Amino acid sequence: MKVVIKIQDIVSLAQGFEQSPIEAMREVVGHAHGFVQSTLERAMESEIELFLRQPAEAENKKNGFTSRTFSIKGVGALRLRVPRDRAGRFSSKIIPPHRRYDPGLEKDLALLHLAGLSTRTLSYLSRRVLGVQVSAQEVSGSIQTILPAAKAFLERPLAGRKFKYLYIDGTNFLVRRSTVEREPTLVVIGVDEDDRKSVLSMVQGDKDSRGAWEMVFARLKERGLEGSAVQLGIMDGLPGLAAAFLEAFPKAKVARCWVHKTRNVFPLGPTRYQAEFKVNWHAIEYADNEIMARAKFESLKARWGKVCGDAVSSLERDLEFLLIHYTFPKEHWDALRTTNPIERVNKEFKRRSKAMETVGPDGLKALLAFTALRLEFGWSLTPISSNRLPHLYRARKDAQLESISRALLQ
Repeated sequence: MKVVIKIQDIVSLAQGFEQSPIEAMREVVGHAHGFVQSTLERAMESEIELFLRQPAEAENKKNGFTSRTFSIKGVGALRLRVPRDRAGRFSSKIIPPHRRYDPGLEKDLALLHLAGLSTRTLSYLSRRVLGVQVSAQEVSGSIQTILPAAKAFLERPLAGRKFKYLYIDGTNFLVRRSTVEREPTLVVIGVDEDDRKSVLSMVQGDKDSRGAWEMVFARLKERGLEGSAVQLGIMDGLPGLAAAFLEAFPKAKVARCWVHKTRNVFPLGPTRYQAEFKVNWHAIEYADNEIMARAKFESLKARWGKVCGDAVSSLERDLEFLLIHYTFPKEHWDALRTTNPIERVNKEFKRRSKAMETVGPDGLKALLAFTALRLEFGWSLTPISSNRLPHLYRARKDAQLESISRALLQ
């Protein structure tokens, strides 16, 4: 297929951009639309001719055309003449009878929806932005187009990359089945040898329990996670979780999350003492080294042992797990004190899903994958040991954000 453009037409077009850029661009787009339209119509003419040459269609003939609007990604809405046959058996594969837009646009709808635009907003803007009017139901249904890629990402192989730290926590999301209920998603985030975080697992479970986590750890190994490389797991105090982790990764150590521990301990002390207690608490949490942290604990115990005995006892029971980060490189201490990266997943997910109100099981998988990809490309800009600001790497970030779309839309 050849497109011929005369030199005088090019000159005239260039002059048009000087005089009225908007009108000139419309002319260019009009020519492009016309070319795509004529190409598709000629292709469908050939398609029906091939169809009618089949032995079973010997008595069948062409029967005019029907007019249809079809939108194509990067082109817009086209008014096409689709050929018909007298027997009514011809069905174009080029412009399927029940489709109003190409699969590329459908995936774009899904991506915009996952990015935070509600079904109603997308339906309202669709004709202006995509060139075709879509319903809210179509927006919701578009999630199915990227579901295979989402599942593939969530189950991707992990071999070839060693992870030394694992953040482990469960978070709850509203899921719509026959009713809308909060359901746990078990999240594991790994830190590799280059100190960069990556979402390793997002498993929808029936509950946050030892048995569920044993399944998660086993599945990670099946996907290629090298267990001998894992040095530390940062987690909350879920009964049995630490034991399940050590059983799966016997060479690793367990760290308790300071944030979770704070939530558990502070309610054990009278409210009127909590402000002062918090000062002594932070002196332990952010001590310059392990020796100083233990000394600060002894000071807290002496000051609050009688007044807030239950709180002090609870802290003392988990003190070894809370101070374990001091045995790792100092530049990692801030990152190893808490499971905050998983809290970031939770926050990002809720921000994305707010416009969606509730999501079904498939929509949850797609949204989890999108959330993980979005966070990973941000995390890849800076290792956990760095205090560099992401905005210093804008060009790289833009390129990686483009990769998010390709990962789900390919």
